[in-house]
Amino acid sequence: MACSWPQETFNENLNLGVSVGVAGTTATLWLENQGFNVLQLTRILLGITYPGGGAAVLYLRPPGQPITWSYPSATLEQGIGATFYTLTGLPTGAVVEAQAEYVEVQDRSRSCQATV
Repeated sequence: MACSWPQETFNENLNLGVSVGVAGTTATLWLENQGFNVLQLTRILLGITYPGGGAAVLYLRPPGQPITWSYPSATLEQGIGATFYTLTGLPTGAVVEAQAEYVEVQDRSRSCQATV
């Protein structure tokens, strides 16, 4: 199911792109840092609605915690995109969507140059 026009417009202005790709009965969650700052991911909510009723939400966390995503880090550098989770064996007609929670690292301190 595609996003509505307002949702697509809103998503264009975010630094973290979240998408779900489907091939057959497999859904793949892809996250991409589209901004200029480092992103620190805290949690991903992956929702599944089954045809005929029933739904589930997976609360995915960084590696080392229960129900982790497959990417090996909680940090996503600028310009990096990766697969974070794959659902297999989904029934035809299942709907999958995701939301990601993150903190954007914006502030930096710099030293002055030193000549050796």
